[in-house]
Amino acid sequence: MNLKKYLKDRHFDTDLHTAWFDHDAEVVTFPIWNLSGQLIGYQTCRPNGEKKQFNNPRLGKYYTYFTKPHRGVWGLESWYSSNVLFITEGVFDAARLTDKGFSAICVMSNDPGKVIRNWLWTVGKTRPIVAVCDGDKAGIKLAKYGTLSHIMSEGKDLGDVSDEYVTQILKRYGE
Repeated sequence: MNLKKYLKDRHFDTDLHTAWFDHDAEVVTFPIWNLSGQLIGYQTCRPNGEKKQFNNPRLGKYYTYFTKPHRGVWGLESWYSSNVLFITEGVFDAARLTDKGFSAICVMSNDPGKVIRNWLWTVGKTRPIVAVCDGDKAGIKLAKYGTLSHIMSEGKDLGDVSDEYVTQILKRYGE
């Protein structure tokens, strides 16, 4: 499998974001940083992995690791791309927005830890934060951490929608 093509198809800008490739194992790794710039975890993506093997490091499509008790974010390199900051649960959801030139971070959860929640509260005092929530009960929990929120249709996330739909979201909240 061509991992760079896979990332491009998922709207992941390899010129903006860091990704480490293991071509033999067909795995891409995304570093996760804390707010002080320390590497505190990573998420791997195995394109041919099974989604039902949730957080299994060898078989699952995705595996996320954090040093305890830390929580971090992915995508801070897009911080200055726009005035509005979009937050998402997933790396590829945030990448879909940064690919269009907007600031977006993945908080790796629908309920980020206390440090991230407090930081988002502070950021929201000076900058609009739009939580783009997956269209399920768990995803909607992310809405309370944005100053605004956009809830996707039932069972959908940004990876499931057309470019036109993403553009509509960005026009509504980002300009």
